[in-house]
Amino acid sequence: MLCPVVRLLTGELWPRWEGRVMDIGPEAVAAALADLCDIDLPLERQQKGDMGLVAEAALQHKEQISLFGQPMDALFVYEGLRRISFFKGSDSDQRKIAVLRGLFLLASPLEGKFIARTALRSMQAGLGPRTMMEALSSALACDLSSLARAFGLMPDLGRITQMACLGRLDEVSIQPNLPARFMIYSRRDGFFPASYLPKFPGLRVQVHKAGESVRIFTSQLREISLSLEGLCRDVGQLKPDFVADADLIGFVDPPSKKNSSRSGICSLREMLRYINRRRLARKSIIRPALLAYDLLAVEGKDVCSMAYLHRREKMMEALGPPQKMPFYGISPVQEQHLMDRGTLNDHLRLIEAEGAWGLLSRDPGGIYRPGEVAERDFILRAANTISALVMGIEWTKSKSGEGRARFLLALRQGDALVPAGRVWRTSSDCSCQPLYQVAASLGKLDSDPQSPRILLNIKIRGAEKVGQEWRLIDPVIEDYSLNSSIEDVDGLESLDNIGLR
Repeated sequence: MLCPVVRLLTGELWPRWEGRVMDIGPEAVAAALADLCDIDLPLERQQKGDMGLVAEAALQHKEQISLFGQPMDALFVYEGLRRISFFKGSDSDQRKIAVLRGLFLLASPLEGKFIARTALRSMQAGLGPRTMMEALSSALACDLSSLARAFGLMPDLGRITQMACLGRLDEVSIQPNLPARFMIYSRRDGFFPASYLPKFPGLRVQVHKAGESVRIFTSQLREISLSLEGLCRDVGQLKPDFVADADLIGFVDPPSKKNSSRSGICSLREMLRYINRRRLARKSIIRPALLAYDLLAVEGKDVCSMAYLHRREKMMEALGPPQKMPFYGISPVQEQHLMDRGTLNDHLRLIEAEGAWGLLSRDPGGIYRPGEVAERDFILRAANTISALVMGIEWTKSKSGEGRARFLLALRQGDALVPAGRVWRTSSDCSCQPLYQVAASLGKLDSDPQSPRILLNIKIRGAEKVGQEWRLIDPVIEDYSLNSSIEDVDGLESLDNIGLR
């Protein structure tokens, strides 16, 4: 019972890498309830919104009663919901509704609420992995750090619970074709004498090679191998088996002006579009490749506890020396040993010209910690500067009660201006008192054509698109001009080139 109970409580009925889906929506839940209850379901949905609450209310007016008296235990619910993911074909929707109807027929109103939420993958119980591991540590009298370590190596809490119950947590290790959690790198501006690896626009992935079979998983533990069959065949020709932490990048051939770098590497957005394309046989100008940054296992042996220096040596033995871009298949990323800040700044400018957006600093003695934050490894982003027009001003108050301006920015797209994020911090070298004085005297800038056009030169360390809006990463005002024209504004494509990497 332990595995089903834990999976039900967390709302994860199977590991993400299994790729199963239930394809159950609110309409299917409503259809299952409609056969059992005489209640105005559309009105309940309109009033409550949450289908769990709708199911709870509906089952309080249940007209049908089960004749079999089947016990409503966790295993029964778990197996019923998992069975839904196997239904395929033209009649699958009706079969899924029939299973849900059977579960609701046996359920109490409270049980029905959580059955509906679990079917819709929206438990709303607030039980994340950390909370669940603390509960398991207490219930099973096992060490929390051992649970966390095991979960990092095999991120399936149901199976980890079984191993903990049997006292076998120490046996958990990286398994071929089962993704481990990724080590997390923080972002810093500091410097340590260390090895520095360039980061290019791409998607972080984990590569598992076993024999000629190659499987590739995202940081969300979802498999994308089917979209990368050609690349998997190339990597499968290598001799040793291994598990590698890598970046999936795409070379564009021939290079175009829309590319995110001079080296012809596509942006992350283009890479995601390539992976999610509907017709996999459609010819594409993007040629995917893998840049390997670390080695987690080789020939079935877990090497996470080895120092990075030794893992790097084993990675070079398994994959060969770094290849010059563009290349086919998989290649270790180039590495540079930097000993002072001046050399680091020069190297940042060099790799930025080659299309990289930052550097990954690696501690030669550091170990790989699946699912944990690295102790001394970190990401250092290359700074970029954009010129944006102020389209509005939001006023807030600091803790001292002093007024503070937040500038709404716009970039140029053709002849139009498009919203492009916000900025409020200034660099220590920029005297912004005149800027604030002008800002304080302005209302809505776009409502008065006679208003001065304020142009801000902003240093950013990246940008990302959230929905339809851009979010600037660490924006800082470096300089400004109080009378500018739209011709002085950078194009929106500059954020595409800088940001989604």
